[in-house]
This record gives sequence, structure tokens and C-alpha cells, in this order.
Amino acid sequence: MSEKEKLLTIGEMSKLTGSGIKALRHYDKIGVLKPAYVEPFTGYRYYSFSQTYIVGLIQFAVELDIPLKSLTQYVDDEGTMDYEAFAAKGNEMVRTKMKTLERAMKFYDFFEENLALEKTHELKQLYSRKIQEKAFFTIPYKQTFSDYDEVNIAKLFLDMAHTVESDYTGDWAEYGFMTEYTAQGIYRHIFIEATENTPPDIDKYALKKIPSGLYHCRQHQESQIEDTAEIFKEYLADKKSYIAIETEIICGKFNINHPINELRVISAD
Repeated sequence: MSEKEKLLTIGEMSKLTGSGIKALRHYDKIGVLKPAYVEPFTGYRYYSFSQTYIVGLIQFAVELDIPLKSLTQYVDDEGTMDYEAFAAKGNEMVRTKMKTLERAMKFYDFFEENLALEKTHELKQLYSRKIQEKAFFTIPYKQTFSDYDEVNIAKLFLDMAHTVESDYTGDWAEYGFMTEYTAQGIYRHIFIEATENTPPDIDKYALKKIPSGLYHCRQHQESQIEDTAEIFKEYLADKKSYIAIETEIICGKFNINHPINELRVISAD
């Protein structure tokens, strides 16, 4: 039996791996999968059975949108594949892609949570909901929020986003206004939520932990954090200190000129 007869034809390789003949030719053309043997006169391609493992790795790369040309560096001019380096790189790229997909899932979970809020509650309707502990990076704000400069506030949020998160694509960080009402006085802050991708050595902003618990809430289209005491007067009647948070939420039909905010309040006593 000749060496060629021990190999798989391109058709057999296609049936065995599920990759189309056109795809196998493309892998050869870009240099990521060279055939074990090419018939000099006919140009027919033949593959060894062990090359099915490389096809499997390539298929995963294609499914995860990993550029195939990035894998050609592991194939020399004679078609010899550095399996160990190729597998290590493929594993690294797959794990990176998985992290991106996990963050995308969190992003869409955030959307679904906010859409559920919109469907359940009408504007200016009081309601309560359980919110888990959060960590906010904050900047003190010296004036009342009813008089805030929208342009300057937007610039502050943008600066915080770039500083706090080195790579926040796919991570949805809450941002907005926070007021601490205490016996000593009222302390206003603007904030952006710390996420899993936040570098641990940020010292530009004060980090505040926001407690988990049952928050009393209301949705509205204009900032009303300065009216917290009046809006939640029944709940706050016997409270000496409390925290109010106002953050923009996503709704089914989002109007960029009239976003919906959620005002939240929880006792700090």
C-alpha cells in the first residue's frame, strides 16, 4: 500500500469532520491546515487522520469568531504544526471569548431586569424591591442635584468610566446620584458602580459600599432625588439617617431625551 493510500481524500476528510471541501481548501490557502500530501499532477489534497484534531480546533475557532490567520504562526513552511503551542493559544483564545460571552450575558440580564421593572411598575408608583450589596466609586458634589450642570456631570461620568474600568465593554455599571442623609448633615455624591473588571488599585475616587436590603423605589423621568424626604415620607417618618440613590434604567421604548430614572431609598439606621 502506497503512502497516499493511507491518507484521507479531501472528500473523506470533509465527511469525517463536517467541514466542507471549500472550507478545507480555504484552510490550506491561508496556511492554517496544509494537506499531508498533494498529488503533483492533479492537485488533489490528502490528509492524515491525525489532522482531524486540527480541524476540530479550527472549527471551534470559527464558531467563536477567532481569526484563523492568528493561528497560522504555528505552521511552518513544510506544513508542520506545533500542536502544543497551537492548542495552548487556542485554549487561551477560547477562554478569553468565554469571558466576553459571560459579560455579554450579564449585560443582557441587566436589560431584562430593568425591562421587568418597567412592565411591573408605572411612573411615580411607589414599590419595594430587594437589591444586593453594591460598591460605588464616588465624587463629592457640593451643590443640590436640582441645579446640576448636565454637560459637566456627563464629563465626570465619562472620566470615571475610563478610570474605574480598564475594559468595561459588556459590563453594565450603574451610575447616577447618591445622597447620604445623616444627623450631621447631607452629603451628595455622583457615583459609578465598581464591576468585576475594576482595577483594584484605584485611589482617585472614594469607594462606598451600598447595603443590601429592601429598597423603597419610584420611577420618574426627571431628577427627584432632592424630593426624597417628601416622596417617601411615610417610610422615612421615624428614620434618622438614610441613603437615596437615583440611577437611569432601561425601558422597552427608550427615549434618549426623556430617560427613566429609578429613585431608591433605604434606611441607614
